[in-house]
Amino acid sequence: MKKIRKGCPAIRVVMFPKDINGAGNIFGGVILSHIDVAGAVAARKICSHRVVTVSAKEVEFKKPVHVGDILTCWAEVTAVGTTSITTKVWVEAERDGKFVPVTEAEVVYVAVNKTGKSIPVASGLRDEKWRKKLGLSDPDKSAKKSDKSKSKAKSRRKCKSCGS
Repeated sequence: MKKIRKGCPAIRVVMFPKDINGAGNIFGGVILSHIDVAGAVAARKICSHRVVTVSAKEVEFKKPVHVGDILTCWAEVTAVGTTSITTKVWVEAERDGKFVPVTEAEVVYVAVNKTGKSIPVASGLRDEKWRKKLGLSDPDKSAKKSDKSKSKAKSRRKCKSCGS
């Protein structure tokens, strides 16, 4: 369960007492919820469509998470299907300046329209790497120009690590 930290984590959250279980550790369901959000963040980074969770495969908790730990979820897209996006999520807890590996999961999402019906990921794919991997043609140049003008209008800070 070794994840090489590259880019930015999908999410970082401080763990609070409201999330403890009977043993005094952070409840596993809370961590599962953060895993789900982190995977969705990675999926939405490459596709503009709304995504819903289909499955999370084998989540085994290696170490407990404590109140005050900073839970960090790293996520990346590992596969894109016709309507699905598969992500890998690694979770670690930052405690006393050390990073403790907690768990990892593979989470699968499906792109859906407003009524909840599955739709092709390709129609909302915005990541050039995945477009090339899937053999899709480049988007219309005019659409790229339109996107650039929109991004100039909305100035926001970018992450120094990953540029997002």
